[in-house]
Amino acid sequence: MVSFCGSASACRMKRREGIRMSRLESRPDNVSFDCEDGESVLSAALRAGLPMANACGGIAKCSTCRIWILNGGENCPEREGAESDLAGKLGFAARIRLACQLRPSGDVTFRRLVLDEMDAVVASQLYRKQPSQTGELKKVAVFFSDIVDFTGHCEEITPYDLMFLLNRYFAQAGEIIEANGGHVSLCIGDGMMALFGADGDKDAPLCAVNAALETLEWIDRAKPFVSTMFNADLEIRIGLHYGEAIVGTVGCPGAERLTAVGPVVNLASRIEEANKEAGTRLLVSKPLFDLVRDKVIEKDFLRVRLRGASERITLYEIGGLTEEAAREVSVRKLNGASRYAGRHWRRIGPAAEIPPGGKRIVEFDDCDIVVFHSDEGYFAFNNACPHLKLPFFDRAGETVHPLRPPEIAIKRDGRLHCRWHHACFDIRSGAILNWCTNLRADGTTAEHEEIGDVSKNRTPLQPLACRVQDGDVWVSVD
Repeated sequence: MVSFCGSASACRMKRREGIRMSRLESRPDNVSFDCEDGESVLSAALRAGLPMANACGGIAKCSTCRIWILNGGENCPEREGAESDLAGKLGFAARIRLACQLRPSGDVTFRRLVLDEMDAVVASQLYRKQPSQTGELKKVAVFFSDIVDFTGHCEEITPYDLMFLLNRYFAQAGEIIEANGGHVSLCIGDGMMALFGADGDKDAPLCAVNAALETLEWIDRAKPFVSTMFNADLEIRIGLHYGEAIVGTVGCPGAERLTAVGPVVNLASRIEEANKEAGTRLLVSKPLFDLVRDKVIEKDFLRVRLRGASERITLYEIGGLTEEAAREVSVRKLNGASRYAGRHWRRIGPAAEIPPGGKRIVEFDDCDIVVFHSDEGYFAFNNACPHLKLPFFDRAGETVHPLRPPEIAIKRDGRLHCRWHHACFDIRSGAILNWCTNLRADGTTAEHEEIGDVSKNRTPLQPLACRVQDGDVWVSVD
């Protein structure tokens, strides 16, 4: 059980002052925290650092902060106003409450309902710049998708819930596309366009097909969630085409995106539309199919006249990859860098090989990375002290100069002490906890006087994003 009270000293002071505090416990996080009298569950949770979705900002215009009351229902006042109206509209059970509106009068245990692996990604999307490219003729696979009956969803789902659902879908589909080497070019309304092969990848057609299949698999897994939470049926259609297009960055300053223009793009969009009449979910053009014919499972084919075309063309419905192609894609993902949540990532190795309290030094071309297994999980940072760029830890097998200070072990709570000047950093945030405690009045140290004054270069540690997926540790190399 992890316990928080926002500012612990502040909460103790409020108790001494007679201010009543309720104790809340969140499942499945196993996190407990204090809630002031009259404070909402959402406010207390966010103050305690517990991630909780709130698409509308906590004004009862959406239902993404909903929770299920496990214990302490007698301490939950009756619904009123906007919460009562929304609960009636969505048919909430009595134990489902909006965290933004619930102000408990005593201790409560609850379970967050909007909770899975993608919520964190949706909530933490960071702006990232795309590499600028002038227009260039390239062969690319173009991916188009849209949501079936999106207009109907607009009428049946609250605007804030609809926005949350769209962001959730775009985040997951974008992750899949990037993990397969693609670039999301456009999201407008319920539609998405992506490019494969803009970087010259010769496997772009197969990558596009696999991205489409994985996106459809995620949709199938998400259907029960969407049906339960929003009383809606989620389905998408995807069209793929391959050919030459002008590829480059387009957009207003500060909002440029890598995109493509040309007939191949228009045709891909119309192939996606053809799914509606054909009753299919994934259709690909003949030029793309010819490149992956031996690697995919063909379900069917059809001859259609697309909108704006004078002649019929052949489209293929794909049901999956062959076993050999699936292995090829799997190996491709494991080797080298991949993309996830808008970042480039590199596989470090099995998480089990780094025991609690242990570390691994990973050598890259331009720097060394330290991966440390703390009590809270895995963290990574640049193996160079911020003030002098000297290594915190020695490489395996490296000949160490006899005058080099001994390494200082990282504490299990994430405190890192620099062996050169004894500065202390938090490996989770990079924050400076103590700065060079052994400095003399002139800013030098007795051990390394020749380096000069280091008292003014108060630079924080450089942490790197780190995650565990399928038993492997990955580090962001952006």
